[in-house]
Amino acid sequence: MTRTERLLRILILLLLAFISYIFYLFHDNIIRSVKSFIDNFREQEVIVPYDQTVHHIDYKFKTVTETTNFKPMNIDDIKNIYYTVLNNGWKDFTFYCPKEYEKCIDDVKVIADRNEYISQINNYVSPYNSYIKYNTLLVNDKEIHLSVDKLYNDDEIIKIDNEIDRIFNELNIKDATDVFGTVKKIHDYIIENTTYDDDYVKGEYTISNKANGALFNKIALCSGYSDLFSIMLNRLNIPNFRVSNDEHIWNVIYYNNNWHHIDITWDDDERNKNNTYNFYMINTKELLEKDSDIHAFNISTYLELN
Repeated sequence: MTRTERLLRILILLLLAFISYIFYLFHDNIIRSVKSFIDNFREQEVIVPYDQTVHHIDYKFKTVTETTNFKPMNIDDIKNIYYTVLNNGWKDFTFYCPKEYEKCIDDVKVIADRNEYISQINNYVSPYNSYIKYNTLLVNDKEIHLSVDKLYNDDEIIKIDNEIDRIFNELNIKDATDVFGTVKKIHDYIIENTTYDDDYVKGEYTISNKANGALFNKIALCSGYSDLFSIMLNRLNIPNFRVSNDEHIWNVIYYNNNWHHIDITWDDDERNKNNTYNFYMINTKELLEKDSDIHAFNISTYLELN
């Protein structure tokens, strides 16, 4: 080995020793910088599922809006991402908080931890895409993984749709050319063929919470009434959503350039002493005049009803 080669080897060893010493001194900063670089790169790798279910709602609401921009900059952007995932029927989705949005993770936690936000978002999607559990997993300080445990499985959806086909044929409902008349037919059919589940024990899961209970068991709770009504309206492309609080849920439909409340549960004979149209096609003022207790809700968060 020549003298030059020996010197070169010594220089390389010294350089490696110096690099190792620098890495030792600044280990944490270097790791954070590498992690930040990787995270910034991964922000751009949002994978959008291609499968869009037939239960997607196309109506453009004011309260929540579908988005194609999965880089949130405020809490409303995050809500719209949550809504987009549900409305498209995606079971899993991952997005990332940009470094410019310093409160992003905190705002995600607010939405994930406060049931009122998730429940409201759920009210604007088809019951078929609604959740029994909406899971939010924070993988690190930037990555948010969403997963949805759906309320209705594929077999239930097929059975419900087949039964609705039979009912629509029986009621001679082919489309919603006459919206008022068609909605009335559906409203009356559900009331005439469903009984409120007075045996329900609060806090226990029951089929009465779902459209299945109303259709096949002929008994339902308010969520069963409202789910079935919404599914039938969606089949006819009649714009609608649900309104809920901790105690109750009912429907709202768009008709004649206005949103109208319809509470089939409280219009049912067993609940309302044969006055089957007391909570039918009324505005928010009329609703709260009739009952400001069980029907109390945060009006300011439902922009369609302001």
